[in-house]
Amino acid sequence: MLPRQDEGKGVPGERIAQGIEEVIVTSQKRAASAQKTAISLSVWRGKELQTLGITNIQALTSVAPDVNILQNEGNAVITIRGISSHDVSEIGDPAVAIATDGVYTNRGFSFNSSFYDLDRIEIERGPQGTLAGRSAVGGAINLVTAKPTNRKEANAKVEFGNYGAVNSWAMVNIPFSDKVQLRAAFSSSYNEGYRDLGTSGYGDGANNVSGRLTLGLHPFKGFQGTITYQGTRMGGAGPVVYNSPYQFDASGNLITSIQPLPSGSLRHLDVPTRPALSSLDHALRWNFEYTLPYITLTYLGGYSTTNYSETNDSSSNVSYSRLIETWNANARPKTQNQEFRISSDQSYRFFWTTGVYYFKENDSLYSYDNIPVDGVWAKPLIFDYQTIARSLAWYAHGTYRILPTLRITGGVRYTWDEKTRSGSILFPEDSSKLPYNYIVSQNYGHGSWTKVTWHAGIEYDITSRNMAYFKVDTGYKPGGFTDLNAYNPETVRAYEVGFKNRFLNNHLQFNVSGFWENYTGQQVSQIVSNYSGGGAIINNAGSSRIYGVDPSLLLRWPEIGEFNLDFQWLHARFRDFAVAVTKPMADGSSLTVMQQFAGNQLPQAPNYSVGAGFSRYWRVPSGRILTQIKTRFQSGTYLYFTNEKDSRQKAYTNTTALAEYFPNMGHWHAQIFVRNLENSRILTYAAENGYANAYAYSFAAPRTFGGAISVEY
Repeated sequence: MLPRQDEGKGVPGERIAQGIEEVIVTSQKRAASAQKTAISLSVWRGKELQTLGITNIQALTSVAPDVNILQNEGNAVITIRGISSHDVSEIGDPAVAIATDGVYTNRGFSFNSSFYDLDRIEIERGPQGTLAGRSAVGGAINLVTAKPTNRKEANAKVEFGNYGAVNSWAMVNIPFSDKVQLRAAFSSSYNEGYRDLGTSGYGDGANNVSGRLTLGLHPFKGFQGTITYQGTRMGGAGPVVYNSPYQFDASGNLITSIQPLPSGSLRHLDVPTRPALSSLDHALRWNFEYTLPYITLTYLGGYSTTNYSETNDSSSNVSYSRLIETWNANARPKTQNQEFRISSDQSYRFFWTTGVYYFKENDSLYSYDNIPVDGVWAKPLIFDYQTIARSLAWYAHGTYRILPTLRITGGVRYTWDEKTRSGSILFPEDSSKLPYNYIVSQNYGHGSWTKVTWHAGIEYDITSRNMAYFKVDTGYKPGGFTDLNAYNPETVRAYEVGFKNRFLNNHLQFNVSGFWENYTGQQVSQIVSNYSGGGAIINNAGSSRIYGVDPSLLLRWPEIGEFNLDFQWLHARFRDFAVAVTKPMADGSSLTVMQQFAGNQLPQAPNYSVGAGFSRYWRVPSGRILTQIKTRFQSGTYLYFTNEKDSRQKAYTNTTALAEYFPNMGHWHAQIFVRNLENSRILTYAAENGYANAYAYSFAAPRTFGGAISVEY
């Protein structure tokens, strides 16, 4: 899908008369038209995202049917084509590579903070193990921020809505000369919280502020560069985890055929403790390019520090365990990326890219349980860890023109990964006596892995506006370890055939791809009971089979408007996954049994996802009015590998509708909107939590509505 281009100061609606514009992407490490890039991808322009009110990764799912997202301890669990990673621990890696301006992040804490003043978002489907590298087994998402230009410009927008929402965006671009430009951008978001927790206050709120400065440099011919600093503070009413106590049948077995949630609105929830969120993030990114007669040298990288704290409820309220308790997660990851590459001139018959990449993350973790004892809060379990993750890779990718219309492509990447964790687990000798005298259990883990991933493909230009391609890609995600076990890497091999087409004098675009993926060693997360009360264990699934199709259509016609339809049919099933499952019993004991989950649907892998939209400009005497509607339909899916009804997301639709007025005179425009028009109940987390003895749930935003006013100069 190619959403509308940023109109700038142009006349609204001109783009419809002009047909579908070309969108330039950099998913293959060089600038190219999205329609000439032999990969299944979606591109969302920054202006369109701001118009639709897409301010975070979770909101993106309301309009992007090819992405499914959960939230777990502040991290975004992103799924593309049924592949995701629910291991959000300090050792875990995402299954979809996420980056801002090409700079990779291992944690989803601050990824949401970059959703403003964007040029575009590129969503690549399928493994990207050659160019995107580690942890791109499902695909890759790259946020590309807007860069300084040679034009003086500024804009601002303020949005008001229900739940006390006040959101704002602003940007100013200053060209000091043709060699130096500066762009400053700002974003803030606030709402009181979508959930009223009674005496525990509010939850699922926001109070976030972020600012970005980008310096553009063109000191001499052939050289260009950008240096970006971004600072973000996140706070407000924290994310809500609603724990519904376990229910048991007459035989004492856990009931899994129900979803024990309140009927009607989820505005009021009984959560005994107050959720909290606090995060401070600093990021520095750079990208320098020097174009020589035959090659281009590129050096990009970044450094970021995050101080993240989150408090969630983990209270237990079953017959054998009645306890008020919170889980307090504190992490301080420091991340650096370094990449150097050399690219040949694309005008040659054989053109290529090769480079080296280095990644390092240092993380300090201090997380603990909190319970009230004798009127004060005490910590009966503490995790105090230091972790280091490093990755080093070399890659090469090339394209050879056999004929002017026929090309073959190939690539290879060698990756080395290492993870080390040291520290301790602390628990009291006697949890009933304060102050605690802690027993210290030393904990050390280390692992290293290497992997070669590769790409091979063929591309054919049927006409200047029609292309066919076939490719094979492999992907890899490193292994790791938990407090309870070690686990192996996961790999995927994917076959994809696709067609990209423009018809009707560039007014109709139709793209389609079909895919078949063999997924081996998927790292599946499970919450189990252990000596200290509970914990997470990661098991490798033997194998999974994934296949499907994802056609997309875009029609843009003068005086009619723009219509888009994106569809995905997905079959994602375990073929072999035998694992020991711990089942709680009504008397407080547990039963561990070996189960085979072959045939189960992979988590967050609905059979059908559909995105559709229509927009049109209407002439009125004083200007024009844009009306736009976007909707997403998703069939039922499971959020946990056991495929029980207690973790099932029912089929739903999620619709955004808006109207925006653009006057003939003046620099302002005004909008009214409604999001999640149906007020659908959308789960962002669902699992059986053996630690809290509860069915645990979190939720996406309910129906929101409001208005906004914008100015542009």
